[in-house]
Amino acid sequence: MLHPLHIIIDSREQSPWSWLPSDATTEIGGLVAGDYALAQDTEEPKRKGMLRPVRFALERKSLEDFLGTISSGWERFQKELSRMETFQARVVIVEGDFASCCFREEAGVLIAPEHSHCELRPAFVARQISELTMMNVSVLMAGNAMLAAGLAYRIFRRRYEQCLQQ
Repeated sequence: MLHPLHIIIDSREQSPWSWLPSDATTEIGGLVAGDYALAQDTEEPKRKGMLRPVRFALERKSLEDFLGTISSGWERFQKELSRMETFQARVVIVEGDFASCCFREEAGVLIAPEHSHCELRPAFVARQISELTMMNVSVLMAGNAMLAAGLAYRIFRRRYEQCLQQ
């Protein structure tokens, strides 16, 4: 029988993912890096009100946020990623898919993507994802929030198994 995971959700998350209670229990807390972490991958802060140090966490991005991050927010995102440098893996889960970044054609008419970053060409998005990949950052395009939460659960389940083996 699988025991529920205990996941810490960063206090700055506006619409946190949720899981069935049989899969995971959650707690809100400030994380030094990432948006979601297993409780056993965090430490209690040294003082009340400080952020929890983290050994491994996942970064969550809506498609809108991801596109803003890889364009105008690139420098800030680099600082965010540097806080994750000691992690076994740096993972960004995007609640969207690559096709949503591209123009599409319907009946011979080009239709702009539905996000607010229409000036970003798909080639630019692909280049930035490639850049992140070469920096050992995995960008996982999950489609939507529900699929993203499911993917995060699987990653955390595997991380939990690794922690048990150590």
